[in-house]
Amino acid sequence: MGLALKILIPKKMAKKPILQNKKKQIRNMRQSAAVYPDGTRESHKMAWDGDPTKRRGDFKVFPTVAPKPGKEKSTNPSDWKSQTLSEAQQRGEVINVKSRRKAEKLSAGSWKKGEDKKEAMKAYRQYKKTKPKS
Repeated sequence: MGLALKILIPKKMAKKPILQNKKKQIRNMRQSAAVYPDGTRESHKMAWDGDPTKRRGDFKVFPTVAPKPGKEKSTNPSDWKSQTLSEAQQRGEVINVKSRRKAEKLSAGSWKKGEDKKEAMKAYRQYKKTKPKS
């Protein structure tokens, strides 16, 4: 007769890997980035969609730029185009989240790593401070 062992994981710990998974999913969406003459790079330029008056609900985060068909590995900015939510859905690049705040932060750059993430989150916090209350 075997001994059954049940491990209880607190809710906070159980949810974190799921969000990490979403961040990893975003990072793995692109194989390259558009490189502009001034040295800046752009591969995702994320946005979010959902009811901005609700805190909880069905929110979608998606990239607003995408490489043109057949140009997936190109770094030339002219090989990249704008992308709508429906185009992102067709490409399978939509991330669903249940919180407006998570959607805002993911679209602002919380999925990035290192110095890029630090800069993105600093800009996000500054935006939140100066944004007029509605």
